[in-house]
Amino acid sequence: MSEKLYLPHSTRCFICGSENPVGLKHIFYVAGNSVSSDILIPEGFNGFKDIVHGGIVSALLDETMGWNAFVFGKGQNLYFTRDLNVKFRKSLNTDTPYLLKTEFLSEKRMFAITKGYIIDKDNNIYAEAEGKFIEIPDEKMEETKQYLLFDNNKNYHPKTTIFRK
Repeated sequence: MSEKLYLPHSTRCFICGSENPVGLKHIFYVAGNSVSSDILIPEGFNGFKDIVHGGIVSALLDETMGWNAFVFGKGQNLYFTRDLNVKFRKSLNTDTPYLLKTEFLSEKRMFAITKGYIIDKDNNIYAEAEGKFIEIPDEKMEETKQYLLFDNNKNYHPKTTIFRK
């Protein structure tokens, strides 16, 4: 496996916000040609007993795929989601480790197209998604930069250096 190059997290984001008391606090990294996240969703983010809520699954895919659009796309800013299509194949259990991996599919005009999937240790697919992402405007990126955080003990993907304060 290639070296993990991390991506910044934010203060209040539901998915990656380190200062969000009700958030998931997930960490994203680039390994090879994928943006990934090791996920374990605790009890309390479920719909049915012991089953992760589909909205949480969708949000995790969306966030990770958006980072993929930034890392592998032509843009210099982060990306908003334009379209997201999620297929739920199997229920994800709470308090169970999974891997969320993404692929960059293409870039057409102003849109980056990415794919993501959540797998277990045996490579069984639990959910997959395809999305279309559009680069956010420069003024929104300037506003957003102040909320991006970098940990001292991690190696970060080179494209994120434009966000450092």
